[in-house]
Amino acid sequence: MNPLLAFDLDGTLIDSAPDIVVAVNRTLKNHGKITLSDEVIISHIGEGLKKLIADLFLEDNLEPSQIVELEMEFLRIYEEEMFNRTTIFPGVENFLSSYQGPMAIITNKNEKPAKAILSHLGLDRFPWVNVFGADTLEERKPSPLPLQTMMKLASRTPQNTFMIGDGIPDVLSALRAGVPSIAIGFGYTSISLLEKYEPKGVLGHYQDLHSLLEKLSVRA
Repeated sequence: MNPLLAFDLDGTLIDSAPDIVVAVNRTLKNHGKITLSDEVIISHIGEGLKKLIADLFLEDNLEPSQIVELEMEFLRIYEEEMFNRTTIFPGVENFLSSYQGPMAIITNKNEKPAKAILSHLGLDRFPWVNVFGADTLEERKPSPLPLQTMMKLASRTPQNTFMIGDGIPDVLSALRAGVPSIAIGFGYTSISLLEKYEPKGVLGHYQDLHSLLEKLSVRA
């Protein structure tokens, strides 16, 4: 029985940073703020939209309702930008086409834009068990709930599941769910930060994922 592979989206399957950077800086400009470098914005990707906005407007001491308004504004701008520069990482489609087990997506991007981008890039053609966004369930990563729910849908146990992602929410949610994780070596978070959360392996290219899964499954 092949394991369930639960993938993150941004920085894992797709390189969406260029469009997110433009949308964030457009939002900042709308509020008279200085635009930020790619590196600063990319370091915030993965925690989810609310955290991204809250962090960038931290000094403003915004009310929760104002953060929601900013979030909606950013989403409108991002929906204008999200198909312009985002690409699929090399080797992703070959791997997804050849894997003979259940696959799922658990992202901290909201569900609607996540599904829209999957459709735009043609990644919706793969037989995902489900696609969970930040707003699909009551909790998002790093809560273990999305992984636990996805495992039930796929009829898999923690021992027969891998969480694959490039962010701390990915590896931390896996740790909390008792699921082995694989860290993405080319994503938006440095491996030195991810290693604190005990990933079982690091993926350098999707052409190596089959052999890495075999190695980790034998080791388990």
